Amino acid sequence: MAVFRYEARDNQGARQRGEVQADDQSAAINQLLARQLTPVRVTRSAERAVELSYKSAAQIASELSRLHAAGVPLETGASLAAPAQEAKAGRLVLERAASRLADGRSAGDAFGGLGGPAGRALSAVMAAGQRSGRLSDALASAAPLFTATARFKERIISLLIYPAAVSVMAIAALLTFMLVIIPNLKPVLLDLGDELPTSTQIMLAASDATPQILIVLCLIVLFVILVRQLPGMAQKFETWRDQILAGPLGFGLPGAIDTALFARLFAALLRAQTPVADAMREAGAAMANSIFRERVERAAARVNEGESVAHSLAAAFG
Repeated sequence: MAVFRYEARDNQGARQRGEVQADDQSAAINQLLARQLTPVRVTRSAERAVELSYKSAAQIASELSRLHAAGVPLETGASLAAPAQEAKAGRLVLERAASRLADGRSAGDAFGGLGGPAGRALSAVMAAGQRSGRLSDALASAAPLFTATARFKERIISLLIYPAAVSVMAIAALLTFMLVIIPNLKPVLLDLGDELPTSTQIMLAASDATPQILIVLCLIVLFVILVRQLPGMAQKFETWRDQILAGPLGFGLPGAIDTALFARLFAALLRAQTPVADAMREAGAAMANSIFRERVERAAARVNEGESVAHSLAAAFG
């Protein structure tokens, strides 16, 4: 089954855009006609995982929770909330979800497969809310979490802007010194006739090697970019990156951020009366680091076998 993007008009002549899933273009057109929509354009598109920001996830969760609690069907709520989204990704998620819900798919399936930590967290909340039968409560509990996480990320980015700018200026100054100033001074230093100090010789050698080093670094970056395009390599690179960040080189920061997100989302799902193992599994799926996600998945399996939450998490992360 493929995904088809459509542009159509309803009975009042208003233009509608969205996506439908069908075996072929004819089946997609028939779906639109069954919804009393007149197709204008129907084109096949490759469905891709949409990456949401935490700000968009918070807006979606808040609006859907309010509409669902007021008795508005989820499909209608998604359609109503889509135009109000600030980000294009948020509108696309709701339009795609409304299309899936119209095809009879569940809330978890309609919002499943979202990319990025925020997208995975929203997918987890929708799936858990569907299973517990308390979707509006799950969304209402998760919305403040997404908002707080978005503000935290904005604060971190604002704190990093100044050191990043200073680092860029320092690197630019160093490259200018090595590539421009030292080469111009080299003939003068060599004409002095005396034996140059060791530190000066090292500096001249580093200046001579700098262009070659830059070329090698550029080739490495280009090689990594090209290899990541190969099937299966992107996931391997993500695994290698996560293994590095989960170790000492990560300075514990990724683990602390993921742990805080897991704990708050786990608590929100429990407040929505989601079963403990399901809440643990869904909250773990929202973690950014794949190594941590696998560990929480193992802990959730142990909880299903009757082990306590504390012992299962200690065994997984010990």
